[in-house]
Amino acid sequence: MFPLKLQLSLILLCVVLLVLLINMIKKYELQLKYALLWIFVVVLMLAISVLPQIAFYFTRVFGFQAPSNFVFLVGIVSGLAIIFSLTISISNSSIKIRQMSQEIGLLKQQLHRLEMKVKDSNKEISAESELVRGEE
Repeated sequence: MFPLKLQLSLILLCVVLLVLLINMIKKYELQLKYALLWIFVVVLMLAISVLPQIAFYFTRVFGFQAPSNFVFLVGIVSGLAIIFSLTISISNSSIKIRQMSQEIGLLKQQLHRLEMKVKDSNKEISAESELVRGEE
């Protein structure tokens, strides 16, 4: 069996994280698509904490020295999965930011051209109105 302190610590940590994640989702501080992987990891760790037989089974199957090593491996792999997921998200956001920056630049250029046309039109209108006044 797991040492009782480790088992209780993992259960407490998982419950606290699960409550924290749910509250953050409810308050719209964390989007569900980012929280799903976290929830999966926490539920997986909670299952291993509550049912240590899972860890013992995989310890035998993969040849680990101790079940706690398997738990740490699951934690490390989960952390790497979360980091990879966030890297993909950051990459997608970076692409969108670059595209939006280019669109903003083009829109500013169009706005500047239109402002110049309006100025030119106003000059022509004022010149025509001066001509009309001069003829009267």
